[in-house]
Amino acid sequence: MQTPHDKFFKEMFSKKEVAEAFIKNYFPQDLLELFNTDDLEISKDSFVDEDLKEFFSDVVYRVKLNGHDAFIYCLFEHKSYPDKKVSLQLLKYMTKIWNLHLKQNNFGKLPVILPLLIYHGDRRYNIDKRFISMVNTQPNTEKFIPNFEYLFFDFSKYTDQQIIGSIQLQITLKILYSAFVKDNFGQQFDEILELIKKLRDTETVLEYFTVGLKYILEIVDYDVDIMKNKVDNIIPERSETFMSTANKLREEGKLAGMKEGIKEGFVNGRKEGKKEELIETIVHLTTKKLKINSLSPELEEKLDNTELGTLKIIRDNLLTIESLGDLEEYLN
Repeated sequence: MQTPHDKFFKEMFSKKEVAEAFIKNYFPQDLLELFNTDDLEISKDSFVDEDLKEFFSDVVYRVKLNGHDAFIYCLFEHKSYPDKKVSLQLLKYMTKIWNLHLKQNNFGKLPVILPLLIYHGDRRYNIDKRFISMVNTQPNTEKFIPNFEYLFFDFSKYTDQQIIGSIQLQITLKILYSAFVKDNFGQQFDEILELIKKLRDTETVLEYFTVGLKYILEIVDYDVDIMKNKVDNIIPERSETFMSTANKLREEGKLAGMKEGIKEGFVNGRKEGKKEELIETIVHLTTKKLKINSLSPELEEKLDNTELGTLKIIRDNLLTIESLGDLEEYLN
C-alpha cells in the first residue's frame, strides 16, 4: 500500500541526476571532499519496516569514500509531526544494511553509512539529532552507548533562493515544498511548470510533468480547472496529459479534494471510538472509495471479530486502502 509521498520520493530520488545534484548542493563540504558522486549507485533495497511505510520511505546510495565502499542512507519522513524515535529507527536500518553487507562481503571492516533525514512535516522540527540524546545516560556510561548523528533537511521551510541545483532537483524540491503552501500554491505551481518547461528532452519533460502532477493532484486540494488553465498557458502541449491524469485520479477517488471528503467521514467516526461505529465507518468509507455495494459476509465477520485497536488502525489508514486485499491484510 504505497502512499503518494512514498511513490514520489522513491521515483525522484532514485534518479541518479536528482541524487547527484542533491548531494553536491546540500551536503557539507567536508564530506563532499571525501567522495566522488560519479561513483554513486542507487540500491534497490529498502529497509523500512512494513508497519512504518505509511510514514517513512528510504533510498540507499552506494558510494566510494576515500576509495572504500560506503553508503548514504536517505530516510524520508512524511508525517505531519516529528518522530522522536527516528534516531532509533535509523540505527535499526543501518544495522540491517551492515548485516546485508556482511552476507554479501564476509570480510574486512564494515563500511561507513552516512544517515540523513528529509523531514516533510508541518510542525517545527526540534529533536536532537544525536542518538545518545534518546538514552537516559548516567555518569560514566556514555562509552557503552552507540552514538551518531544524522544529516537533516527540511525543504518545506526553504526559500526559493535556498532551492538550488539542477533543474531536475529544483522541480523535485519545489513539488515537495508545494505540499505545505497554504496561500500561494498557484504561484508555486506556475514556477514548477516553468522549471519543467526548461527541460530540453521531450521524454524527460513528459516524465517529470506526469510524476510531479500525479503527486500534486493527490495531495494538494486546489481547483483543477485553475491548474488546467495554468498548464494551457505555460506548457500547452501537456494539456491533454494533465486532463487524462486528473480524470484517472478522479475515477480512482484519489484527487485531493475527494480525499478531504473521506477524511471528514472518518473524523466523525474517530470521536466515539466504539467498535460498532468504527466497523460502520470502515464499511461505509471502504465501499464508497472502492465503488462497491457492500463487503462480503466473510469480510464483515472478520471485522466483527477484530480487536478495537486494529479497527482504529484500519480507520486511520483508510486513505491508503486501494483494494479489498489491502483491507484483508489488516485482518489476517
